[in-house]
Amino acid sequence: MSSLPSLVRSESLAQQAWHTIRRAIRDGKLARGQFFSETTLAESLGVSRTPVREALLNLFRDGVVEIVPKRGYRLVELDDEAISEIRLLRVALEQLVVARLCETATPADIRELRTILKGKGRSQEDMYTIDEAFHIRMAELARLFHIRRELLGVRGKMYLIASGTRVTALRNEKVVAEHAELLDALEARDCRRARRVVTEHVERSVDAFVAARDQLRQQERLQRLA
Repeated sequence: MSSLPSLVRSESLAQQAWHTIRRAIRDGKLARGQFFSETTLAESLGVSRTPVREALLNLFRDGVVEIVPKRGYRLVELDDEAISEIRLLRVALEQLVVARLCETATPADIRELRTILKGKGRSQEDMYTIDEAFHIRMAELARLFHIRRELLGVRGKMYLIASGTRVTALRNEKVVAEHAELLDALEARDCRRARRVVTEHVERSVDAFVAARDQLRQQERLQRLA
């Protein structure tokens, strides 16, 4: 397991641990099939086991990690049926958000969302972070806080699909254009268009994650044969 950044105390340590472990999964620092423990992660993060345990239990509830008795934790393996369900769930949740925003979004809300998409203070290469901030803020502005929580869980499972791949290289420019089109539809109160755009956006993203996963698996097979 690659070293993880030590945590600071600007927010609860459990929250920080949760975010940091999710990023580690996303970036491939926690490998599939690898067992890891609260103790190992706590040492890497520079905190006690308590916040790490809370973070891992939340990831367990999200369906991102599983608990194996006497072995520790490991990442959940998603089959094609699970991925299909994730696709349906994410589309349904995002459609609920944009339907609400079509009715309630203010000009200030749209400006804020456009600012998020500029990625101020972040590298444009980190599309994962910008994309998540954008979609989660949409749910917050729509005041759909239970849906916000479900979206975070679904996104965590999406990170499992293509953990450690360079999926953003396949999607960066397209994601930017899709986000802009979605905001244009919301600003125009064109709910039908907004729902179509967000549906296509999610489906293309899931397709890209699966394609990146398959590409990585093919590379791993070739390396084993070499």
